[in-house]
Amino acid sequence: MYATISADVVSSTSLSKEAMIEFNEKLKKCLSTLELRYQGFWGRVVKGDSIECVMDCPEDAFEAALILKTLVKSFEPTDVNDLKKFNRYGLRVAIGIGDMKTIDRNLDMMDGDAIYRSGRTLSKLKGRAKYSFAISMENEEYEQSLQVILTLVNQLLNNATARKCETLYERILTSDTGKTAEKMGITVSGVNQTLKNVGWSAIEQAIIYYRKIAKQL
Repeated sequence: MYATISADVVSSTSLSKEAMIEFNEKLKKCLSTLELRYQGFWGRVVKGDSIECVMDCPEDAFEAALILKTLVKSFEPTDVNDLKKFNRYGLRVAIGIGDMKTIDRNLDMMDGDAIYRSGRTLSKLKGRAKYSFAISMENEEYEQSLQVILTLVNQLLNNATARKCETLYERILTSDTGKTAEKMGITVSGVNQTLKNVGWSAIEQAIIYYRKIAKQL
């Protein structure tokens, strides 16, 4: 059983050429970080503003997707044209859970049920930016339960500022409030207040719940 993530950047055309280059460098660095963090993870950038990832531990997929979403929404380039919509929604994400027939980095190939599911689900999200976090799997009961969680978390992220998303991104990566504060150059109380404002307690419970369900697949 595998999990895949298909994603695309909302309103990437609002970024200038220089900002898009800056964004791609940051995104590729994040994918390298995820590869070190999650065993069996492989992520790639497709067509400049789309992402495809695969991992052999489905229970990690929601957390990995959150890291990607918060990274994109926290992005604040030095040269921009119009970031209003870009910063409002950031990244459309679809998670697919299922089997995979081919995962070949040398041939740059991903093929199988999981990537088909995430790809088809992402296509359905286009044009519906505010509903930009979805999941697809064979078990419909589990899918419905997890979709509720993803929708609620997505709303929290839609309402969060770039700075709040940056704090959330660092908190998920470090798993420690003190380390987050040190990395961001702010106080621990400042981190705690920001996390409270963004709804971290609910997001953390959502991660735990997702892992519990995914382990049963």
